Amino acid sequence: MKRLLIFILMMALIVSGCTTRDYDSNMELGKSQVEEENYIEAHEAFELAYKEDQTGETKELMELCVLLADGMKKYEEQDFEAAQVFFEEAAAYKANYEKGKLMVQKAIGMSSEAGEASAEPVEAPATSKLADKGNHESNKDSDKTLTKAQAENLVKDYADMENYPQLQIQYDREDEKGDYIFQVFEMVNDSKGSGHKATWGWYGVNKKTKEVYELM
Repeated sequence: MKRLLIFILMMALIVSGCTTRDYDSNMELGKSQVEEENYIEAHEAFELAYKEDQTGETKELMELCVLLADGMKKYEEQDFEAAQVFFEEAAAYKANYEKGKLMVQKAIGMSSEAGEASAEPVEAPATSKLADKGNHESNKDSDKTLTKAQAENLVKDYADMENYPQLQIQYDREDEKGDYIFQVFEMVNDSKGSGHKATWGWYGVNKKTKEVYELM
């Protein structure tokens, strides 16, 4: 009887250890996918972790991943009003964990972009050949103008952010020349456990030439 009890306790410890390893590895995978903005893949990893241990952090990250994934999908489809709904819901989320708070900040930025994109006026159709020609030239110029999302991707490539997963990017403003200005930074935790931004660099993007340059 004593041997049977010892055997049962050993098996319980082995199973518990495997569960912890599975949980930790899935959480690590999910967080790395969040840094790459692969929210669908991140959700799948967090879901596996949640099956192992139903923690508050895992639940929070799963819920935010769903909102950001849906928002990004609508944004890519240029359904900006629908995208803004998802981003606003994520932006209002009361996150309690570091990664969740960073996702909320991402949602706040994307909500602003979606709102601006949905507010852009639609040009009325031309009624004459002369107007057609003018609109054609205007459309050519419009094709050369970058959106903020496209400019952000150019900065990511320029700063080689793919090789520095700790880095984040945030739109700051449009300067007097009409160029987009972005901040690239990483979050650093101090000894008190609170985080602050450590700036990697400031970058400008010319809308028409697509040139990326560093601000001094």
